[in-house]
Amino acid sequence: MTIVRSVSDEVRGVLFDFDGTLLDSFPIHFKAYQNTFARFGITMSEEDFRHCYSPDWNKVYESMGLPQNEWELASEYWLKEATKEEPPLFPGVKDVLTDLTRRYAIGLVTSGSRVRIHADLKRTGIQMCFRVVVTGDDVRAPKPSPEGLQIALEKLDLPPHAAVYIGDTDADYAMAKAAHVRFLGVSSEFSPSHSAITHPRLKSVREIREVYLRKAHRRAAGPR
Repeated sequence: MTIVRSVSDEVRGVLFDFDGTLLDSFPIHFKAYQNTFARFGITMSEEDFRHCYSPDWNKVYESMGLPQNEWELASEYWLKEATKEEPPLFPGVKDVLTDLTRRYAIGLVTSGSRVRIHADLKRTGIQMCFRVVVTGDDVRAPKPSPEGLQIALEKLDLPPHAAVYIGDTDADYAMAKAAHVRFLGVSSEFSPSHSAITHPRLKSVREIREVYLRKAHRRAAGPR
């Protein structure tokens, strides 16, 4: 099974993306972008959003034709819009993280802003699961730059081959590849339907718990 082989015995750290992987934030992010662009007289459909979505806000602005001199203001609007609602974790996420923390160093590498991410972690009650949190404000270059993953690995004192990164977008995959970290994909509404990238993909983060428990049981049982 591809997924089991990917989460191998040498892995000591499991690093996660946040939006679309742990947090069910697609509807809120779409609405935030839609309302933000409306302030500049630009109409964004859900199809537009799915097609141009990137963890790098500036790429979304550029794709939608927003003048560069408006990007900073647009980001301010977006943050205000995004904080109006509170997206939930995907089902089973808290249990998955709790199980994984017993055997692995757990980290978060996201493009989200520091203020929003830490507020969401505290609100959802999972902040204590992570030994390291790297946000978009902690890096000079956004995904797919490997900088965020490299910072997390350094803080966890892990070599790239001892970690796996779990995310839902092509940028997540490209970042992991650039950092020489193995990757597991999670299907989400942020995942582009037109992606040509093929990699192991989970239906949800809950499958990680099944793989982890199966591997832990196999270790406890010993050789047969």
